[in-house]
Amino acid sequence: MNQKWIIDLGAFRAAPNGAKLLDLPAGVIVLPTGNELTLTLAGHQTVWAEITYGGRNGWVNAVYLEDYLEKFPTEVSITAATPDPNDAAQYMIVDGDVKNNLCGQLCVAFIVGDSIDNLLVKWKQNLPDAYNRTIGGTTDKGTGPGTLEDILKLYGKLPEDILPLKAGLTDPLIGYQPSPGRFARMIQTHQLIAGVNIDSGTGRLRGSGTGHWVVLDKVTPVGRNGGNGGWVELYNPFPNRREEYSYDEFTTSCGGVDNWDGRWVKRVAQTAPGG
Repeated sequence: MNQKWIIDLGAFRAAPNGAKLLDLPAGVIVLPTGNELTLTLAGHQTVWAEITYGGRNGWVNAVYLEDYLEKFPTEVSITAATPDPNDAAQYMIVDGDVKNNLCGQLCVAFIVGDSIDNLLVKWKQNLPDAYNRTIGGTTDKGTGPGTLEDILKLYGKLPEDILPLKAGLTDPLIGYQPSPGRFARMIQTHQLIAGVNIDSGTGRLRGSGTGHWVVLDKVTPVGRNGGNGGWVELYNPFPNRREEYSYDEFTTSCGGVDNWDGRWVKRVAQTAPGG
């Protein structure tokens, strides 16, 4: 059976319209068993579907279920993900302990085209002190821009290949002026590891919340719209997939133009066939 998702807070019950076991939060993914039962409640026919959630079976009113569809595939190879299908894809087991703060390392893995497993081995072997301070043993800390730069350099990135966010959006005459068009021009030659805020439960970008790294990969400017017109496509380590947002949603999640942080990373030049 295809996976489904819960579109709103719904009760997970022991039987169709039976005792409530727990509430299913909106957005969680469940797997139908294929068993269904139709009951008449308050004069209306209702379909109940048996589902598997959290390792056990129960029933939910089928009105809360919709097909779980993804436009984008998973991006970075992760072999040690936690067994919980409803936690973040970036949560994984490293050195026998669950790590929740590997968004920066996954952004680098996305850019360089490597698996997270290989990246962590390379980092541990070449920069053991930094590795141990960040994720060694039971430690589970986030990464700052300097750490990400050091990992990028392990993959052959030169200092001139990595620029501060403002450097790519600053004009010698009018200064720092971020705009959809400037982002779009810079994206032609670079990708941006951008510091944003996300909802800690869903991983979606929002104006305030948990600090997080994503990779801005595409920008489509649209009109004026007060300087906030357009769309962006980015890699989000939380689901380990690309996502689409309005340009305004993206910039709002960055915390305001004076607080933006990130690093532009030069793209690998594509060689034409026969060139």
